[in-house]
Amino acid sequence: MLTFLPFALVGHMWAAVPGLVAGNTLALFPRIAGWSAFALVVAATSLLQTPALLPWSLGSPPLEAAIATTATGLLISGYVIRRHDQGTAPPASPEEPQRLARDLHDLLGYSLSAIKLKSELAHRLTPSQPDRAQEHLADILDIAGRALSDVRSLARSYRRLSLSDTSDSAKTMLAAANIDVRVELDHTPMPEEIETVLATVLREAITNVLRHSDAENCAITVRQADGAVELDVVNDGATDRPISSDCNGVRNQAERVHAAGGTFIARHVGTDRFHVHASIPTATAA
Repeated sequence: MLTFLPFALVGHMWAAVPGLVAGNTLALFPRIAGWSAFALVVAATSLLQTPALLPWSLGSPPLEAAIATTATGLLISGYVIRRHDQGTAPPASPEEPQRLARDLHDLLGYSLSAIKLKSELAHRLTPSQPDRAQEHLADILDIAGRALSDVRSLARSYRRLSLSDTSDSAKTMLAAANIDVRVELDHTPMPEEIETVLATVLREAITNVLRHSDAENCAITVRQADGAVELDVVNDGATDRPISSDCNGVRNQAERVHAAGGTFIARHVGTDRFHVHASIPTATAA
């Protein structure tokens, strides 16, 4: 009751809670009971996101809700089990829950934005171009699979991201949204710690382009000079976007870049452009 009744009052703002419940069922119940409860939580969450059945639903499409609940549940179960297995280890630091929340936001924000975009395209194309709609549905399955892989790696406390793969994915997503995108990568191989930070910043920047602007053009540039690697993402159509929008994402990326010894800037340029800049010295990679 405490998990699902608040949906009637606050709608999608409560959407993260079922994933926490689902994850703990896997960690605390026997295998069959745990997976059965997990499946029931995911199914119920998807049902609550169906406007045709529950008119007050303000959340995401049912598929997106199911994927978000599943991914969050798997992450939480892995985290709880890992802490249980390390019962003799020192207690987690006060920063550990903050790190977990930050990584969860960064992981699922990008993947769910991609799933939402692809779902809308598939829904629009199904009547007139079913073949193209099927292509987008296949992309959704692929994105969901990669999101679950990311969540499992996060449960193991480390995940490596490829800047090249992230750039290719960003280009595909922006093109699907009818945004003219230009990608320029000019750098030598870099330490994987720096590459992971920059790839995470790029994912968040692209998520915000899709969510918080009416962009028609976007430029992604990565270059290496003077002992540092620099990432720049510039898009138009950001007239109505305050810098504080999605402040968790901006703050998360600033913390990541600063922890790597770099600088991070997110600001408006001119009348309608938004610029995200991250620069990390390669010499600071430990």
